[in-house]
Amino acid sequence: MNKLLKFKNKKIKGRFFVFLITLISLFIIHNSVAEAQTLGLSITPPIAEVMIIPGKIVTQTFTITNDGNDGMASIYIIPFKAQGESGNVALDEKNAVTATSPYASWFSIISPVSVFGEKFYMAGGQRQEITVKITPPESATEKDYYFTLLYELDNNIPGGTLSMGPTNQARIGSNLILSVSSDGNPPKTAEIVEFKAPKIIDSLEKLTFNTRIGNFGSYVFKPDGEITIKPTFGSVETLSLAPLNIISDSVRNIPCLKGEEIIVCQSNRKVLVGVYKSTLEITPNGSGETQSKTVTTVAFPFSIIFGLLLIFITYRIIKKSQKVGKESS
Repeated sequence: MNKLLKFKNKKIKGRFFVFLITLISLFIIHNSVAEAQTLGLSITPPIAEVMIIPGKIVTQTFTITNDGNDGMASIYIIPFKAQGESGNVALDEKNAVTATSPYASWFSIISPVSVFGEKFYMAGGQRQEITVKITPPESATEKDYYFTLLYELDNNIPGGTLSMGPTNQARIGSNLILSVSSDGNPPKTAEIVEFKAPKIIDSLEKLTFNTRIGNFGSYVFKPDGEITIKPTFGSVETLSLAPLNIISDSVRNIPCLKGEEIIVCQSNRKVLVGVYKSTLEITPNGSGETQSKTVTTVAFPFSIIFGLLLIFITYRIIKKSQKVGKESS
């Protein structure tokens, strides 16, 4: 009976050992496959702004790089629109430029292939120039048109080594801002949708601003502006807005710029006591009509007064306790 139990235990241990070795082997193979299928890519420029006269031709060159392993690349032109108020975009992939789309005659790819979506081989570490010809018709409405040149790479290589596991795919895009204008100087209008600061603030805190700029015109612009803070006592302080693109029919939260760093719009100095008047002034691309708005903030030392009051009350309690102690003794 004991021999039988020992035999069964050895058999179970043997099976467990085989299972463990198999599991470790699968893990190693999976990691090797994942490493072998690594895809990485980049594209320059990340944003291309093109001004063009209706009926004329412009060529735009992009440079794509395969920073990972060999793969099959393809290029697409896809419309986009603003998503949210932080500068993000949403691709309209259902209306990608194809032979039957409304913008089919506007775009043609010259190299390295002749048709958008056609796959071509990209070796690991390879750089490739993509040349696109842009030709809006003479009848095109003069306004902005927003597209993304999408660079897609996958590891599904025809005739290549059969890969284990799922097909990997990576994508990156360059936003193409196409401004159609007959004179090259289209009108641009900025609107201050919101400029806020605290109405009341505790002394020794910093003023923080929320700035939302709207573009309800037909052309993209970068706001050129600043926030001027004028206190009752002390010197004037100025904050510079970050010149970020605001595309048409959108609103964007605009931060501030300090040197080359984009930061939250906040005063560098802590407020003291008194009234602080903060004025925002902006113009689209540094020209055109200036928009301005002023907000007022009252600074009062609430925390200092509360601290002094707490010290005073504590002091009175201690003195009273000492007086009661003396009387009882």
